[in-house]
Amino acid sequence: MPSSTPSSGAHILIFPYPAQGHMIPLLDFSHQLSLRSLKITILVTPKNLPILNPLLSKNPSIKTLVLPFPNHPRLPQGVENVKDLSPNHFYTMLNAMSGLYNPILEWFKSHPSPPVAIISDFFLGWTHELACELGIPRIDFSPSGAMAIAVMDKLFQNVPKLNGDPYHQIESFPDIPSSPFYPWWQLPSLYRSLKHGEPESDFIRKSMLANFDSWGIVINSFNELESVYLDYLRKKPNGLGYYNRVWAVGPILPSDDDVTGPAKERGGSGSASTDGILSWLDTCPDSSVVYVCFGSQVVLSNKQMEGLARGLESSAVRFLWCVKEPTTGHVDGEYSVVPAGFEDRTAGKGMLIRGWAPQLPILKHRSVGSFMTHCGWNSVIEGLTSRVVMLTWPMRAEQFVNATLLVDQLKVAIRVCEGVDTVPDPDELSRILSDSVSENGLEVRVRAVELCKASLAAVKEGGSSFMDLDAFVKDLAALEPCSK
Repeated sequence: MPSSTPSSGAHILIFPYPAQGHMIPLLDFSHQLSLRSLKITILVTPKNLPILNPLLSKNPSIKTLVLPFPNHPRLPQGVENVKDLSPNHFYTMLNAMSGLYNPILEWFKSHPSPPVAIISDFFLGWTHELACELGIPRIDFSPSGAMAIAVMDKLFQNVPKLNGDPYHQIESFPDIPSSPFYPWWQLPSLYRSLKHGEPESDFIRKSMLANFDSWGIVINSFNELESVYLDYLRKKPNGLGYYNRVWAVGPILPSDDDVTGPAKERGGSGSASTDGILSWLDTCPDSSVVYVCFGSQVVLSNKQMEGLARGLESSAVRFLWCVKEPTTGHVDGEYSVVPAGFEDRTAGKGMLIRGWAPQLPILKHRSVGSFMTHCGWNSVIEGLTSRVVMLTWPMRAEQFVNATLLVDQLKVAIRVCEGVDTVPDPDELSRILSDSVSENGLEVRVRAVELCKASLAAVKEGGSSFMDLDAFVKDLAALEPCSK
């Protein structure tokens, strides 16, 4: 996305949340800002520094601020990224990151030319208070879409409570376009886990509300995808805790050269090399492969592994399945075990990857026709820009909201399964998998291709996201350095 607007070279501090699906889009966004001559400093802790290598190799002008990871008694020693934690450590990680408040403050006050703004992840809402103390704006970077932000806004502002069965209590949002509604168990887990009066919970709610008080928000979305929800956020009255500056700059992705070049290994390593995976895909017919991946955090139970494996095997489709290994907190032997004999019986038809998968190169390969996904927003954006049919299995967080957008509103996806503990029905799954790479899925594929074209047009010169990014850079360039 080349720039059409020169920048004053304003200095900006970028602060990603240490999770792969959060870090990577913000790092890609940092690249776009650097191309527009902004001076960028990225804050990370030591073990997350290698994730920056592809970005730093392209942008040697980008600086890093490496601060020690804050010690926390309930986090395993040496862990600095969510990918190495089970979900029950989620709140603890959010709280632990706030231990960087004073080190950032000290660095800022000692810097000869400090940043004029902080851009930080949605899960780092406490940086709004830090920015206020420093006298500079804080911009919220959302790795989620506008519809999910609207739902989260309502939840944290109004605080509904569970009053009965979580499967039958319905929470509706009549003020939000399309009036979405969800059973309690499908609300974002960040919200459902709140306990009034408990210090960690109170900190989380305060931090989330601070997002809606921040100077503005950058969203990895685009007008053609979520226009009604972007308009909803933009039209909220100023001064009432809502955004008055909303920039939709997505899809935020690396260039095509980066997807197939040195940066293709970004994010980690797996049991198969990228070249090996792509070579296998080269042997498959166009749009014939189902890619199965549930992000960098979801670990399936053995029962779920069995249901998924049986569905894949009986469907006889070609498949590429990324299996996430158990992390801290998972019981040994009860997760991620591939059923005995499965790999032998599907040899030649399928390929398993254990660990990190190079998702973008996979999705953009001509042989991949559908994508079974947990509906994390990063995966949603990558799927939408790759012309694939998405098969949705939302599990937690805002993923149910994203699935609503894809399946019910945009009709570019097919619902497969729902719930973090749900075991898929192998027979039903087999049918859906087969349809997704056959002519039976033609209508949804046509819509997926149309939306893909719109996503690519949004970031080209004159597109909606291109213009929003230029407007954002102009706003940053107009900021005055703060006197210390």
